[in-house]
Amino acid sequence: MTADTTFKEFVEEEGLTFSLLDVDSLKYTNLVGRFNEVKHKLRALKEGRVYERARLVMPSGQPVGEDLRSLPAGS
Repeated sequence: MTADTTFKEFVEEEGLTFSLLDVDSLKYTNLVGRFNEVKHKLRALKEGRVYERARLVMPSGQPVGEDLRSLPAGS
């Protein structure tokens, strides 16, 4: 899959026939979720963004884990 892959192409790469998918099915919902997750990761890589966990240390010396996505922009 590339950043330009459409959902239909993604489904067909999974070995399924797009036109036979029931949009109200759990399978469709799961495919949409996986597709969106991969697209998000590809977009982040393309834009040079990396989301990782940072370990901050409080003045007391105790580590504090914080997800970088929760920090304000520019931090």
